[in-house]
Amino acid sequence: MLQQIRIGKSLVEVDLAKTREFYSKDIEVCNCLYCKNYIEASKILTTSVSEIFDKLGVLPTKPAELSEFPAEEAETRLYIGDYHLVGRVLEGELCTSSNFNELNTFKVENFTFGFSEDLAYVPEGIPSPVLQLNFVANIPWILKENPDD
Repeated sequence: MLQQIRIGKSLVEVDLAKTREFYSKDIEVCNCLYCKNYIEASKILTTSVSEIFDKLGVLPTKPAELSEFPAEEAETRLYIGDYHLVGRVLEGELCTSSNFNELNTFKVENFTFGFSEDLAYVPEGIPSPVLQLNFVANIPWILKENPDD
């Protein structure tokens, strides 16, 4: 069942049932130390960030793609990545990896989100139409293992 959701600067139409069904399946996620840290940190997100994922039917512990970079703040890492959902943008500007700015994104706490139809790393089994949720986030390092060792 399609639902229209006003989120950030966009109006999106999302099939929550199909998106949640997709995320209920086993989805392979990278097992490197940096990705493990993101996955663990995504289990304890602030309420306002968690609400974004929940509204879209997305499980934050199952990103399609993650890249990690050193952050300006000590004890944090900069993550860039994306998730996929069943839906489309009805109103609002789309972003791309090369066009990710204040006009086509929205900020919630330490996350900046944008919607894209320029799809990358789309997992098998997700129904059409596929919409990509891109993000950039400063995430604290919470694992005991130090990535710099």
